[in-house]
Amino acid sequence: MKIRRVNPDDAQAVFDLFCEVSAEGNYPARASPPSIETFKRALVQVQANDWPKYVAEHERLLVGSVSVYPDSFCRPGGDSRLGYLGMQVKHELRGRGYGTALLQALVNHCRQSGFDAIELMVLRSNIAARRLYDGFGFIWVEDMPACTLGSGVVDYPLKMRLAL
Repeated sequence: MKIRRVNPDDAQAVFDLFCEVSAEGNYPARASPPSIETFKRALVQVQANDWPKYVAEHERLLVGSVSVYPDSFCRPGGDSRLGYLGMQVKHELRGRGYGTALLQALVNHCRQSGFDAIELMVLRSNIAARRLYDGFGFIWVEDMPACTLGSGVVDYPLKMRLAL
């Protein structure tokens, strides 16, 4: 397992991973992934601003990614010290420590970069991810309205927050 900072050459692999995890239909996501051009533009911003985004490699293949984008990047007038977390790990490698290693690198970077907090959404049914976030000290903030996943299942997102 290798955890490292993302670089612009990773754009296609990160995009493919996002599409693969979204296609599982078990996570709330956009109806379709953003374009590869959008991913590339975001990676330019990540590097220019030293925002935390890491990837995991297994046998030289990209198998996981985690990022925090500042609220100020996500919406006009947003708080630059609040970050929104997104993470994906290939299905067949979940439960093997990749999520923990990615999240540890990300949280350390956020602390060093002056973020005050990280927020995320996780489905109530995603017990493994909730355990991971609980172990890092994320706390429940609020229940979000029910959503219908791509698989057709109705689930309930929970908002969680980690104060740094």
